[in-house]
Amino acid sequence: MASKDHGGGAPRKDGSDDDCGCGSWTIALLLYTSFWLVMKYLPPMDSLPGIRELDGSPPCNDDKPTTCSVELAGARGLDPALAPGATSPAFDLVVHVDNGHVYELCHGGGDVVISYAGVPLARGRTPSFRLAAKDTGRWPVNVTGAGLGIPADLSRLMTAERRWGVAQLEIDMGLAWQSFTCDVLVGGQPGASACRLA
Repeated sequence: MASKDHGGGAPRKDGSDDDCGCGSWTIALLLYTSFWLVMKYLPPMDSLPGIRELDGSPPCNDDKPTTCSVELAGARGLDPALAPGATSPAFDLVVHVDNGHVYELCHGGGDVVISYAGVPLARGRTPSFRLAAKDTGRWPVNVTGAGLGIPADLSRLMTAERRWGVAQLEIDMGLAWQSFTCDVLVGGQPGASACRLA
């Protein structure tokens, strides 16, 4: 007498198998294809109307580097070192900073060195500041030298180049974990000169 199969046995001999999983594989394939098509043809999220304005912040792909420029507001003590009444070189700068990042910029102060024809004339520091994302700011910076006047040869070169309108100070500045170099005309037209990464 044949025993009855009460489940858990081998598949039936007629070839039918209710647990082959074909339906699950078909559904998984359809879901994967649908997801792939949506991802392929859906436009970027930040290009959809209103997405950028949801929280008022700029999109991540709008992140740009920090840029800066320097304005020479005044210069003193550029006489030859042995001239009567010679004083230490001193420069009044205005540093303009543009935070292109999508996050706040924190600066703890940095060194400033002003040179002429490769000869350092004065040293100072930029102030500490915080600058909000995508914001701009400007700060006065006073830089002074240690000695009196400038060397005679350098003074003659500066006098000649000022006459020709090409006398340039080189300003090296540490700002927000980066080093910038700016060339500023001595006695030139007022205005800020763009800096470049050193």
